[in-house]
Amino acid sequence: MLKRTITLLGLTITVGALLLTLGCGGSNNVAPTGTSLAPSRGGSSPSAPMVSLGVNIWGDKFVLFRATDIEGDQLKYRVIFRNGASEIVYDQTVDAAGFNKPVYASGEWGSFKIPQSLPSGFYTVYVQAFDGTSWGPTNNPPRYLIK
Repeated sequence: MLKRTITLLGLTITVGALLLTLGCGGSNNVAPTGTSLAPSRGGSSPSAPMVSLGVNIWGDKFVLFRATDIEGDQLKYRVIFRNGASEIVYDQTVDAAGFNKPVYASGEWGSFKIPQSLPSGFYTVYVQAFDGTSWGPTNNPPRYLIK
């Protein structure tokens, strides 16, 4: 129990530091174009996202992510929860619910609030970025969530 409390405290401090440093929306130097992506400027896929899991002081769990695109294209994300043979996917290109913005600039930190409706269990968490043309690779190594 103490180890879990220390881990949650560390994650909360990490999330707080990221929000303090980057703000809730990250960099706002590129205005989003509604809920759709601007046309891709090239053929390169986005990078594999950096991913972290966090908890705020109210107990809400989040997936934090950041990817870059060599052409600077705007990005949308897909968050994948795998539990054994089952997979639950939250795809921002289909439904932006849970994501803190409708579209992200290349290199901008974003977050996805893990829904309370996600069934309890042990999950491997993966994230992919989409630049309007192609999906990039998933994060490596994966992150793990116990809900």
